[in-house]
Amino acid sequence: MLRWFILLFLLFFNVEAKIPKDTLIVAVENEISRINPAYSEDHDAVINLVFSGLTRFDEHMSLKPDLAASWNVSKDGLSYDIFLREDVLWHDGVKFSADDVKFSLEAFKNPKNNSSIYVNFEDIKSIEILNPYHLKITLSKPFPAFLDALSIGMLPKHLLSDKDLNTASFNQNPIGTGPYKFVKWKKGEYVEFKANENFYLTKVKTPRLIIKHIFDPSVASVELKNGKIDAALIDVSLLNIFKKDENFKILRERSADYRALMFNLENEFLKDIQIRKALNYAVDKQSIVKNLLHDYGFVANHPLERSWADSKAFKTYEYNPKKAQDLILALGFKKNDEGIFEKDGKILEFEIWAMSNDPLRVSLAGILQSEFRKIGVVSKVVAKPAGSFDYSKVDSFLIGWGSPLDPDFHTFRVFESSQDSALNDEGWNFGHYHDKKVDIALQKARNTSNLEERKKYYKDFIDALYENPPFIFLAYLDFALVYNKDLKGIKARTLGHHGVGFTWNVYEWSK
Repeated sequence: MLRWFILLFLLFFNVEAKIPKDTLIVAVENEISRINPAYSEDHDAVINLVFSGLTRFDEHMSLKPDLAASWNVSKDGLSYDIFLREDVLWHDGVKFSADDVKFSLEAFKNPKNNSSIYVNFEDIKSIEILNPYHLKITLSKPFPAFLDALSIGMLPKHLLSDKDLNTASFNQNPIGTGPYKFVKWKKGEYVEFKANENFYLTKVKTPRLIIKHIFDPSVASVELKNGKIDAALIDVSLLNIFKKDENFKILRERSADYRALMFNLENEFLKDIQIRKALNYAVDKQSIVKNLLHDYGFVANHPLERSWADSKAFKTYEYNPKKAQDLILALGFKKNDEGIFEKDGKILEFEIWAMSNDPLRVSLAGILQSEFRKIGVVSKVVAKPAGSFDYSKVDSFLIGWGSPLDPDFHTFRVFESSQDSALNDEGWNFGHYHDKKVDIALQKARNTSNLEERKKYYKDFIDALYENPPFIFLAYLDFALVYNKDLKGIKARTLGHHGVGFTWNVYEWSK
């Protein structure tokens, strides 16, 4: 409550600072620890300013050439001929070439570098440089998501060939080929950039750019209202502050970003498939979308509803508290005098963990606690700062995933058994979920070139998730971009996790 009083107080006393016309200040939610594409599959905003990939995506999420001028893919999906642009310079003036591409791809797949994107490049069998602007990449098996994966930023060989990528000072002072050059990083506050005068796609519209790190949406709202920033993604509960203010515009952007409750299958209760099904039936998802998200989103049922791989015909867990209780009763649980399920002297209870610096997740955890209590299941909400606990060790966790790129991203590494974080340090399967049908479907979809066959395998995957639920899928999020009315050039597109991607064409923004 105090937070809202502070917000209203600050908004009442409007400072109305004036940002110079040649400068953009944009707020983003997250701050990364290393400005290096090897450590961010999500195409973080800061990384995308400095670095560019061989491919890129336009506002329609159509794949376009970037550092690559063109490419040819063999019929068997194993061979990629990549023809590079010849007019690209690194920010230090050195020419970009095929040597940099070969170095980058080998660095991404090298286990010593602990790259979070290694899984997208592990099937590379060989890389042959045919001339400085032409290379041939051969895969050991088809990987149709490969061109999407090549949208990740390339690294400069001349600066990193003899460095440990994990600890290189480059990660704090990066040099790329992207639209903006790194200037300064004040940790916990902002990163400053200047326009790359040699950017090959177009002339960068605004000379100076500052990315400000503001995790709390109420703080971002105050900064916007007081003219200290030009644009930010704003919590939808705060939008009324801007709707009638002629100084701002609001752009609703859809996303592939969903929220879910991840079950830890090592928990004595949650390892039981019937309990997980029961908890799915216990949640009124439509109420969450309406009352918590203010209809800025829609009910989530599986991880690919924003993808071409969405099967359109899938089973769902409708809100049915009676069915939830019946499933638990069938397991031999009985309700005690307090209306709580109990069996063999043990109460059916577990913890729901959430990141305390994410208001939406904390709110979702509280709603789930209430929904579970209605059917007789006890849960305790534990809210701790992001990074202060191990997601794979807690009973359950308010998780978020979702990528607007190929459906292999944010599915294979999240649900496939080999990606169990207990078995694989770079895996994202934090709930220790293992299902043979899921594994087979994801592997086949990942290594099949035919689009219609891939759709079939992803339907098998979606169906298997329903039969053996690792999560309670809750809601997909839409995002509200609020920005200065004088700002031009903004283009909406489907956003990624945490709204990543809203700055995808910031080099075209101007006041």
